[in-house]
Amino acid sequence: MPPIFSTADLARILGTDEWRVRRLFEDGDLPEPARFAGKRAIPGELIPAVVDALRKRGWLSARAGKAV
Repeated sequence: MPPIFSTADLARILGTDEWRVRRLFEDGDLPEPARFAGKRAIPGELIPAVVDALRKRGWLSARAGKAV
């Protein structure tokens, strides 16, 4: 089974605030993922798109997220 992350998980991994990750989905920058127990179940394959979207908004430095 592929890894699944919550918005809090991704924020912690990427070193940013959780609200910033949530906002990407709320504003429609990224497609809304499925939910599990009321939380977004973000597939690992979507992480590069999350990183790109955060950078586009200036919310993530060019160095952040490189190890992901």
